[in-house]
Amino acid sequence: MKKEKVIEKLDKHCSEKLYVRLTRKKGSFEGISTGFILDKSPDFILLQETDEFRVLGYQVIPIQTIKHVRYNKNDKTIHRILKEEGLINEIKAKYKVDLTDWNSIVKDIKATELTIISECEHPKQNFFCIGQLKRINKKSISIRYFNAQGILDKKNTKHNFEDITKLSFDDRYANVFSKYLRE
Repeated sequence: MKKEKVIEKLDKHCSEKLYVRLTRKKGSFEGISTGFILDKSPDFILLQETDEFRVLGYQVIPIQTIKHVRYNKNDKTIHRILKEEGLINEIKAKYKVDLTDWNSIVKDIKATELTIISECEHPKQNFFCIGQLKRINKKSISIRYFNAQGILDKKNTKHNFEDITKLSFDDRYANVFSKYLRE
């Protein structure tokens, strides 16, 4: 899908609060995100993720990684079911996130003190980092990572903005897991 068409569809989904299925791509990686676009800037969207008729957390996605925006009969059915289940009322931005650039985004998210998940889904880099956002630099962030046993790293992990394909926060997985961390 051409970039102009992607932007046109993102604008429509954001203004009309429609369920959306996004195909994201970076290099040979291709992934899907589904939910509702709550806000949009020229370079980023704020998506409230949904999955299996559950309203989940928030994702900031660079628009340059979005290759296709879908809203077909299947998606219209999901939207209708979410509405009939009363879940559309849960779709709302609980946080103000300035989507101007990565610096403004992470400053607003850091202020929430929520655990974040920073990902680069490109197969050659493929990183997933979950933890507390500790530092913000001009070109990167530092996160106090914790592993699958809930053990915190002694040093922070650095992620360059240019590599991030998705930044999630207020996600159930991250919120619950972060209550059980240890040194």
